[in-house]
Amino acid sequence: MDRGWYWRLGLVIGVTLLTIWFLIPSYYSLFVLDRSQRNNLALLEEKLPAWAPPAKYRINLGLDLQGGIHMVMRVDTKTALEKRTERRGDQIARYINQDKQIGQVTVDTDANALQLTLTAQDPATMDAIEKEVLATFTDFVRVSRDGNKLVLAPDEGQVNLFREESVDQAMLVIRRRIDKWGVAEVDVRKLGTDAIQISLPGRNDPEQAKELVGTTAQLEFRMVDDTTDFFGTTYQQTPPPEGSNITLTTAEGFPQLQGPNREALLTYLKDKTPQDREVLMECIPSATKKGVCDSYRTYLVEKDVPLTGESLTGADASLSQLNEPEVNVSFDAAGAREFELLTEKGVGRRMAIVLDDYVQSAPRINERIGGGRARITMGRSGGRPLQEWLSDAQTLALALKAGALPAPVTTGEIRQVGASLGDELIRKGGLAAAVGVLCVIAFMAIYYKSAGLIADVALLLNGLLILGGLALFNATLTLPGIAGFVLTLGIAVDANVLINERIREELSHGKTARAAVDQGYDRAFWTIFDAHVTALVAGFILFFTGTGPIRGFATTMIIGLLASLFTSILVTRVIMTYFVHGRNAQTVSV
Repeated sequence: MDRGWYWRLGLVIGVTLLTIWFLIPSYYSLFVLDRSQRNNLALLEEKLPAWAPPAKYRINLGLDLQGGIHMVMRVDTKTALEKRTERRGDQIARYINQDKQIGQVTVDTDANALQLTLTAQDPATMDAIEKEVLATFTDFVRVSRDGNKLVLAPDEGQVNLFREESVDQAMLVIRRRIDKWGVAEVDVRKLGTDAIQISLPGRNDPEQAKELVGTTAQLEFRMVDDTTDFFGTTYQQTPPPEGSNITLTTAEGFPQLQGPNREALLTYLKDKTPQDREVLMECIPSATKKGVCDSYRTYLVEKDVPLTGESLTGADASLSQLNEPEVNVSFDAAGAREFELLTEKGVGRRMAIVLDDYVQSAPRINERIGGGRARITMGRSGGRPLQEWLSDAQTLALALKAGALPAPVTTGEIRQVGASLGDELIRKGGLAAAVGVLCVIAFMAIYYKSAGLIADVALLLNGLLILGGLALFNATLTLPGIAGFVLTLGIAVDANVLINERIREELSHGKTARAAVDQGYDRAFWTIFDAHVTALVAGFILFFTGTGPIRGFATTMIIGLLASLFTSILVTRVIMTYFVHGRNAQTVSV
């Protein structure tokens, strides 16, 4: 036996032992833990032996095999376009009246029709205004003009592009948010033109899933009206109903209303709010229950939304030099300019950071902020530990990053998929795979005799390598994945069939057993390699272009093809070489 054989034997043994080691978490997850605890990584980590690999290296079961949550999210592009048109109207007015100063215009917005009507005080300036607006705001086109009135509307191509990009960005944000929460093997795909389908394997609480995925925040920066005593005056003139527990507070340094029921607060203030103002709520978190609001506090904000999350490029939480939690945010070029103008005009005032109509923070603007970066100081009050405040800062940073959506997203459908069908599919799929493998093993042993038995050993190792590869890459096993598993076993056998037929051919030409085995493997190598590479190309195309079950099939197929190359060319050759070289066999039973 040459030195190369011992090196190859060591590689085969090493890979086999490493594969078995990587399958330990999968064994404990599927056969030791209760079905309801399969996705509990903390519990799995406790059960695993100290020498086992981390719990994350395990085979996950897809939604079709273990049940879970199925959700459909609707992207409200209509509302987003309406808000975008309103913001464009404000930007055009500021651009003409303040930046260019080529005239004075008022802008009326018809959000439903997505149209802006510009009215010039001096009709003589309308030509210059029209030329400047159309040249600068290229996403709008002229609809009509009548004297000193100019009607604009979004370009149809830009509208379609905005709708498409809104759904694509929402998909990206939802996946990023789920990944941040650590949900394994989520499937996010587009459904129609304005919907997103989400599958969460192993989740059994629809309300928790709704909270997890549905809070895809719409981010806005809005100015707080903290100079008028609206809440104090309303509280004195029209006392709240008995039993509502609504109180007047100055905890933030100006009058606000606070109560345990959000809807009661909104009902109390309905029809009392000034026309150009809006009442928003801040959740006061419970000191004992995470994610629960002890009460709600009101903010009076301007209806105008000068800046949204479209311009946000980053957000991260940290501790300041004074050991205070803070969130650092950054904007793109256009957002930096808008933010600088906003802070320049609002020095001394508060700016509310609003996510899905909830005020997350309302810091005071101390100076004009340029450069496209800002710092939000969280402050510390109420005797809460620093770690909790830092956690709040991290939550806000996560919401800012994951919530910068161009369009609101709502839950259209949510339902729980039972796991009982999955157990049946696992039994039937496993039975089908076992019957197929046993039939192949029997055929190879009968038809190719001892060479067939060697191929059967490689076939079993091939199946082990596929499972180990799935565990290594933390892949999801779906019903199509089981089909891919059986298919790759068939391809692996096909490679051994080619090799055995080549050896038969060499023996028929009078070659010795050694020469027949060596030349049989050498001549079959490129045929096997080409066939596997061709199939791998198809597998990678399916993986990168497909979603859900298709990707599951492609993953199993790719890992199986690589395992097949290893077992058919290396493993079987090591065993055959041992018999014809090490034991000096004069014949080969093929």
